[in-house]
Amino acid sequence: MLLSAREMIFIVCCIWVQDRLHVKADNIMLQKPRRLSSTYKWKSDGKDYYYHSYYANDGSKIRWPARSGFQAGPYWQGDLQGFYTVHNITVTSDDHTTFASDIRDAYIGVSSVDIKCPDDDVTWCGQWPADTLPRETLTFSCSHVQPVRFVRVWRNITGYLTVQEVEVEGTPRRTRAAKYNKSLNKKLYTPLTSVYAISASDCGIKCYKTQPCLGFSYNPSADPSCLLATSTKSTTATDWVTYSITDCSNHITCDLTDQFK
Repeated sequence: MLLSAREMIFIVCCIWVQDRLHVKADNIMLQKPRRLSSTYKWKSDGKDYYYHSYYANDGSKIRWPARSGFQAGPYWQGDLQGFYTVHNITVTSDDHTTFASDIRDAYIGVSSVDIKCPDDDVTWCGQWPADTLPRETLTFSCSHVQPVRFVRVWRNITGYLTVQEVEVEGTPRRTRAAKYNKSLNKKLYTPLTSVYAISASDCGIKCYKTQPCLGFSYNPSADPSCLLATSTKSTTATDWVTYSITDCSNHITCDLTDQFK
């Protein structure tokens, strides 16, 4: 049966709309700056070969992976070079059986700050399962309050970490001009309230949600660990860190979520 011109146009439009709806989101991690906690070296025929960090976001799932050396807490971190709401992180394991297991039980997370210790100020998006297969691709959905800049894959073990590829989907976020002054070994003199927080970033978010809040102090060893105040007056106190807002009004209408460095 021959189709009329109108029917042909309708079919073509439907195909075009369907293709548009299935366009893959941009990978905002592609070829961005990245680092490994250490780099695995392999020697063959007198030559050294390195499993560099950039292999994990070079856009290829068939070339070499990024692989750390044998160490405590190995990690890979990528820098988005801007602040985003991250929706999904897609991670692929190595395509060789030898290294594929080196991602088992790895954590996947995001952070607003460049950190050295994988457990500090990181929002978890998921954990890689223990039964890893070669060239397995899994997607982890993220849910975080503050805009983030860094994406992490790490293992809480002493061993290796091997990552074939990391892809990230996210939406750019504009952050406003709020800034903090950071004071080591200082504690707020008259806290408005005391709450529990798992990190300085988490404490800062609680300050942001408590209006007005002009400063906060954080000490991971204290109970409670987070102090919020409407005054930035502080006193000397070992192991505490105080963050004071420098250019926001007392009404706090600006975004305070990316300055907890």
